[in-house]
Amino acid sequence: MNNEIIQLFIKYLNNQCSKKELEKVLLLIEEGSYKNEWGFVLTEDASGLVSSNHQSKMSSHAVSELHDKIQQTISEESKKTNHITIRPTYWRKIAAAAIILITLSAGTFYYLSREKNSGDLAQDIAPGGNKAILTLANGEKIILTDAKNGELSARGGVVVTKLADGKIVYTVKPGNVENTTLNSIETPKGGQYQIVLPDGSKVLLNAASVLTYPASFANLKERRVQLKGEAYFEVAKVMWKEEGPKHKVNGVKMPFIVVTDKQEIKVLGTHFNINSYADEPVTKTTLIEGSVLVTAGGAAEVLTPGNQALVGSKGPTVVEANIDEVLAWRNGYFMFESEGIESVMRKISRWYDVEVVFEGEKPKDGFGGTVSRFSNVSKVLRILELTNKVHFKIEERRIIVTK
Repeated sequence: MNNEIIQLFIKYLNNQCSKKELEKVLLLIEEGSYKNEWGFVLTEDASGLVSSNHQSKMSSHAVSELHDKIQQTISEESKKTNHITIRPTYWRKIAAAAIILITLSAGTFYYLSREKNSGDLAQDIAPGGNKAILTLANGEKIILTDAKNGELSARGGVVVTKLADGKIVYTVKPGNVENTTLNSIETPKGGQYQIVLPDGSKVLLNAASVLTYPASFANLKERRVQLKGEAYFEVAKVMWKEEGPKHKVNGVKMPFIVVTDKQEIKVLGTHFNINSYADEPVTKTTLIEGSVLVTAGGAAEVLTPGNQALVGSKGPTVVEANIDEVLAWRNGYFMFESEGIESVMRKISRWYDVEVVFEGEKPKDGFGGTVSRFSNVSKVLRILELTNKVHFKIEERRIIVTK
């Protein structure tokens, strides 16, 4: 499925689309495109975080309000954008599917009714976004959120460019380059960012993460980077070069090595996710495709796609991974699977840049379900509260958790 389209539909359901994005959504509806993505978004957002004993049908009044809102949105936007003509038959199918799925959960109406916040959750907090600081080898810091698109730096034969979509790309000029200098990109709490390294490898950093790497991999026999926090890697396959671009040494592939505080991961070209936050009990390395070697505590394990290496105080333990849960953050979701409240709140704390305070006894139950990371924090907390296992209060940038 197309992750960009999924995120666009989520933004629409959360009333966060710009005029241009809304026009695109309406065109996709008219064309009948991306039906699988619509079904996924409606199902995942509808399921919420409501436990089974709270699942019930919405009232006919709630369904009627949703249907009226859908029709009103289409009518109003069609008037604004005369070139868009919505086919009623297809849209009625989408609306009907939405209503059917929404009745599965009493909590979903919080997504679609757009009710104003009140009480303990009145002081709402917006979700995170693309925020990061780039530190060059000379110590210069560039706040990427504020930086203009175009060339940011051109030193030592390496050009750093910010693209229109916010992505940072490294390009190595032909000739001698300085490859002993290190750069780093750091995301704050409430931030994420994507970077394309000098070898073409893509890295998406989650909130509160740091990636340190050479400004160029030219003339090196390995590509070694350091990670703190969480990142998703798409490693490019690169051949080891002796001197010039036309010289290869026995066709040997140039290994890519990721070092964290507890382990070392060696790959040749693959996709994988690493969660290595200092406040998490274990480091998790999950392989999506290809092959990686995880070394920790004097032991080593080779992962196959779909497996996950857990590293705590000892060597790696390999388990089967829930890939959807692992990649949820990359795809714009929070996804919890029988997860304790402390783990849930650590994720919320990083993404919304808030302090979390527990008062009294902590709930021992696990929480499961999916919710959009595009939502304000109150929507996430309200859905959690529907389990009747936990209660929240927002005070400025602090979330107080009680039973």
